[in-house]
Amino acid sequence: MTIVNDRTITPPIHDPELDRRIKAAGASKTVYALVTSETEAAKNFILGNAVAGPDAARRHHLEQFRDAWTGKQFASHEAFIKRWMAWATPVVAIDAAGFPWRYPTAGGSEALFHVITAYGNRARVEKFDPEVHVFAGEYEGYKAYAEACGIAVIEHPRSHWQAVARTLPTDALFCLSQPSAIDGNVWPHANDFLALLAAAEKPRVLLDVTYVGSIAEPPAAKIAADSPAVQALAFSLSKPFGVYYDRIGGMLCRNAMPSLFGNQWFKNLTSLQLGMALLERHDVFELPRRYRNVQREAAIQIGRRLGLTLSPCDVTVLAQAEANATTDRALADFLRRPAGDPNARLRLCLTPTMAEMIGTAGPIAAPGGAP
Repeated sequence: MTIVNDRTITPPIHDPELDRRIKAAGASKTVYALVTSETEAAKNFILGNAVAGPDAARRHHLEQFRDAWTGKQFASHEAFIKRWMAWATPVVAIDAAGFPWRYPTAGGSEALFHVITAYGNRARVEKFDPEVHVFAGEYEGYKAYAEACGIAVIEHPRSHWQAVARTLPTDALFCLSQPSAIDGNVWPHANDFLALLAAAEKPRVLLDVTYVGSIAEPPAAKIAADSPAVQALAFSLSKPFGVYYDRIGGMLCRNAMPSLFGNQWFKNLTSLQLGMALLERHDVFELPRRYRNVQREAAIQIGRRLGLTLSPCDVTVLAQAEANATTDRALADFLRRPAGDPNARLRLCLTPTMAEMIGTAGPIAAPGGAP
């Protein structure tokens, strides 16, 4: 294992020249949400028309902000989270009774930050040294948030998952994404990993399911969010629906999260309304299936431009190549995930080309050709 905080050699994450080359090919190293016509149709649906006075949709949108003293806004996040749980059921096994504390959050990032921060605070109160553990190549936010809180981050090769599960310190916090941010695929050993961790006396996993809704087919087994190893479950609509900047997400917890208590009031009603509309208009597999052929064609086009043979990942906006797919060593090192592992596959994001293909890149044409 490697203590990430003590790493002296910075991996090639921000090489400007390679970044320009990837973007010129119509891809990106960073994963960006794909805005679709369905995304914008849902926004039109909830906002309505105010040109000649508010129509029914616009009135409903405006009225939800009124009469805050009645507490009627509580129903917004409660209904949204309940709907998400039902929507995600074909992919995620959730014991609703086991997660009685539920909070709306600004996407997945706010949920992750609060869990990691609360963990660090608990360590200070209980007088133990906090450690956030991850698999190499995981979502970079876990490390960034932990280090901002002064928490050591420890990275493990995912191939060592059995040993990691058996030796994880009792008071450690493990951050795990499924489908995995490492390669954009459903990790087949995730449930077995959680089962091994469940042998401990207390839950130790922050489970990040922000890619649920981005895969076209049911996994071989539902994601075991109901495992006793899971202490909190974070979700987001950013990647599944292309609403990254609308910040729509939530968190389910086994125990209260006091730092999120205020989110019952301090929440974005527009985002929750949009989230509810998206969940009701599209099931958990619909959009990935609809855009699967676009994903494949984008992978072919970008691969041709970069001299790579790319294959689609489970996650709709991602593609991958074998570790030895190119003799261009700099390009391979730039795209390799985890960085520094010569056997790791190359992973990139297809969103720029996919957006061009479906017509959601660039400005929206005005009616009648007006500027």
